[in-house]
Amino acid sequence: MDMTIADLIRFNEFLDSKIDLNNLDEEFITLRQVELESISKNSDVKYLPFIALSYAKLMELTVLLAGKYADNYQMVDFGDLVANPRHMDVCILNTELITENYGITGSIPLWFKKQVHECIGSRYSEDLGKMAVAPSLLFHFVERGLLLRIVKKERHKRLSDQFRGFITDDAQSDLKYGEKVEPIAHNRVKELGCGRGKLHCPDVASWLAGNTVLNIVKDSLKSDLMNVLREIMSENYLKLINQKFEKAHNSLAYINMGRKNFVNYPYDEEVPIAEWADINHTLCHFTLDGYALIQSELDKSFSSPCYKSPFLNSLLYSIPKTQDTNDQKHHLGFQHHLTCPGNHRELNV
Repeated sequence: MDMTIADLIRFNEFLDSKIDLNNLDEEFITLRQVELESISKNSDVKYLPFIALSYAKLMELTVLLAGKYADNYQMVDFGDLVANPRHMDVCILNTELITENYGITGSIPLWFKKQVHECIGSRYSEDLGKMAVAPSLLFHFVERGLLLRIVKKERHKRLSDQFRGFITDDAQSDLKYGEKVEPIAHNRVKELGCGRGKLHCPDVASWLAGNTVLNIVKDSLKSDLMNVLREIMSENYLKLINQKFEKAHNSLAYINMGRKNFVNYPYDEEVPIAEWADINHTLCHFTLDGYALIQSELDKSFSSPCYKSPFLNSLLYSIPKTQDTNDQKHHLGFQHHLTCPGNHRELNV
């Protein structure tokens, strides 16, 4: 048996055997995503249909988990799963050097992003104003002195809290790339009232806006999987997935409204019976039916190499098999690995 096929069969059998709906979480799906990426990284293009359906199974688990979080009002977990990046870096700019050497008087963060875009070309992208580039591509800007340091954002901590100690009049001149930064007394930064006026805090938001650029290194699990599936699954399948995520959003909003009257809505014993019809209609109550359907398609594909699943984009079956594997993956938008050419040195974060 072909090694890639054998690896994919083992992967899917392991995935099926380890699913525990009571303990399913983001970490479990993420670990399986890493395993699947390892299998698919150097695979031949002829295996893309099997790989695509395997990724779809991970998406089905992600949808199922989103519905579970929404129905149980686990807002933080829901946000992490569908929206919040799993890894985001804060790039601290050397604003003093940039101003003096380049004469920039406007927005330095916008100027810096333009420099990155011009330098790395098509490998540059943004998401809601945040850069989304491979960290190794930024090392060039560290060497040029335009970046002082790259710091990983703490996922569940506000930026203003994490970076309050970074603000000082002479921080730009004292800070060196890779050095550990200890909190330094705040000096001339504008102060704002905080906490009922009893405390004062530095205007960290203004400092962050003028001295840093955010870079998404690892997006949310939902976004990552959708980026992989966007051009390899059928339009109808993607619509169905988006509808399920929309229902999960609506379920979360519905429960949020209900908790204005009942602390544990909709599971509060005092919730009127008359509301249960609407409650059951609005809650997700997702099952593994979608997962099982994709597994059925995968079984058919394994059994009959000529089988063309209606869940897949027809391009997967029309591109010549003799074309270079990486070129075909690129053509299909199958770019789930950010392999960065050139300098691969790691950044100290």
